[in-house]
Amino acid sequence: MKEAIGGTWIFVLVISFLALFTTFVSVSTNYSRCYKIKDEILITIERAHGINNDSITKINEYLKGIGYSSVGKCPEDGNCWAHFKLSDITPQPRWSGDANYCITKYMITSRSSSTGDEDPVIYTTGPVGHPESAYYGAVVFFRLDWPILRSMFKINISGETSIIYLVNDFDEINDRCYGGS
Repeated sequence: MKEAIGGTWIFVLVISFLALFTTFVSVSTNYSRCYKIKDEILITIERAHGINNDSITKINEYLKGIGYSSVGKCPEDGNCWAHFKLSDITPQPRWSGDANYCITKYMITSRSSSTGDEDPVIYTTGPVGHPESAYYGAVVFFRLDWPILRSMFKINISGETSIIYLVNDFDEINDRCYGGS
């Protein structure tokens, strides 16, 4: 009888270890997959020089191809976040609701001083002597597909592009976020 009870404890320990190891592997695999998705979104924006029909179409095709379906809320940090859903027929930005991924544009401005009676500070788009420039931020959402943990863990993974010159964006983004600049 003593050996039967001891064997049961060892069996429970082995099953517990396997469950924990499987959980760790699945979470780390999905987490690294989200980082790869974020990197692909940023690279596509850099190649297309902004948030335009070409870049959003390529991003949506990529995400649909790999089966990405996580949904979340865009950050509310004062920036103008464009919400994108894979189910939208036309790849246009939305400004509210849940999204599969979110993108924002950060304009780069330069300050230059002037002399005389005019305004001492002049803001230009882009560094002085350079064309319009900006960089972009993207957020993707990580979710666990386990019934109880799905509602407990809501993780956003974000990143930024390098500086892009001569940006080519949807007109709606410039009009809504920057007053038509």
